[in-house]
Amino acid sequence: MKNDKHKKIIPFPNLKERLIDKGMEALKSKHYQEALEFFSEAKHMDEDKAEIHLGIALCLMEMGELEEAKQVCKQMLNEDIGHYFTVLQVYLTILIQLREYEEVQLTIEAVLQENQIPAESAEQFYKLLDFSRKMNQSGDFDIEEEEPEFENWMSSNVFMEDPNQQIQYIQSLRDRNLVKHMDTLKSLLEEPRAHPVIKTMVLQLFMENELAKEVTIYKFGESLSVIPADLNDISDLPFTKKVLNLLDDTLGNENPTLFEAVKELWIRHLYVLFPLLPEPPEASLWAAALHKVGYGFHGIELGYEEVEEIYEISGFRLREAVEKIEKVEEMSYFYEKEQ
Repeated sequence: MKNDKHKKIIPFPNLKERLIDKGMEALKSKHYQEALEFFSEAKHMDEDKAEIHLGIALCLMEMGELEEAKQVCKQMLNEDIGHYFTVLQVYLTILIQLREYEEVQLTIEAVLQENQIPAESAEQFYKLLDFSRKMNQSGDFDIEEEEPEFENWMSSNVFMEDPNQQIQYIQSLRDRNLVKHMDTLKSLLEEPRAHPVIKTMVLQLFMENELAKEVTIYKFGESLSVIPADLNDISDLPFTKKVLNLLDDTLGNENPTLFEAVKELWIRHLYVLFPLLPEPPEASLWAAALHKVGYGFHGIELGYEEVEEIYEISGFRLREAVEKIEKVEEMSYFYEKEQ
């Protein structure tokens, strides 16, 4: 019998290539954490393959890990891994996001001295060199609207009493790199004075950017930690659908127009609470409460007893749920502004 210690582990055929393909596919789909895991696994099999290193750099850059991404690109340039100018462009992009304009200038000047820039890229590099020189001379780093000084901004009572300013700030970050704003945004999530809708907006901004790092949110007296990339859209939550299905079977058949209005009310309610869910998480209770509130908001009186009978729930619990919906609805006026 052969000694198992001397057996060789034979990987699946083309496993490395399959991992790279899966990494590229996840990268294109903006699933950066998943892509990074595929590329990292492939790297264990091949330390020198350029696609793997560049894939890792791109994932880190998109995830906001700019210093790590910078080091990966720097290593590729120093060790001549991959297509030099492709890697150089990614490296310069990272430096700009880090606002390291002096390094941008020095890097481009060094490349120009070697006369290696392809003709089709020369204009782009000269423009970038000119830009970096101006930024270094002026010290003006305000490419976009600069993030307010957090220490002063967040402690301002005027700001804290005007959520509209917070909304404008968060909306200004759409399609922008969040790296320089992470501390501010995370602090907004933890700030007890910040409006619940503001916190939902911040979470959704993180979700859109597929932030795979844990953040803490303080909402309605509760503190919880979540990973935004793992959160589901409000309308896709199983509990959301279960309540709407119950309402559709009752109110939808009875009054389709009112059902659509109540559906919007339910989504608004969940938006304010997000990522929390209504307590207790009982679909029939919240369907009944929405049924009752929906009629009331449209000036139609509907007795508690009738609703209790339809959904087979107790009156006391129904009254509590109705009060919660009405209270949260008063907070939801920011929801319309955010949409």
